[in-house]
Amino acid sequence: MKKILPVLIFTMLFVGQTFGQSKMVVGQQHSILVEIPKNWLQAQNDQLPFFIKPDQKEISNETYMYVYGIDYNDKPELSGWVNGNNDYISEKFKGVKIDTLDHKFENIKKTDYSTGNYLVINYQYPNGRNEVILVVECKSTIVTAVLSTKDRKELNALLPSFIELSKSLKILGTTLKEE
Repeated sequence: MKKILPVLIFTMLFVGQTFGQSKMVVGQQHSILVEIPKNWLQAQNDQLPFFIKPDQKEISNETYMYVYGIDYNDKPELSGWVNGNNDYISEKFKGVKIDTLDHKFENIKKTDYSTGNYLVINYQYPNGRNEVILVVECKSTIVTAVLSTKDRKELNALLPSFIELSKSLKILGTTLKEE
């Protein structure tokens, strides 16, 4: 029985990862489990380990979602990170409109690693492009889930997929050992 239990657990994880389209994003101090929403496909990106695009014939290069974790030596602060990012975006893209969206995610709560603090920000660029970012504060990581679209119409059509992805996030604190 002791030998069967680990094999059973491994099999369940393998089947869940294969058929449920679960993906894991791993950093030095974090692991993020995320589900790929319906009608989205994993895409190649050199800088991002989790990068997806809608499974549609004609889709712009500005339309995608990704999940990323940024590790820090000190505890990052949500408001400081958001203010810094907003300042950077405002300077780089003159005329960008920035506001917050009121979405509640029950899966993002205080745990051993996550502080439970998060914010959803919408950037409306002068060229019509839209970006929605979920920023999650953890003890040593800022986790971001991003939806980028070519325009407001596309944003409205794809926002339910972003919400589906965000509701699937599971954030864990981990430590990678270097050998």
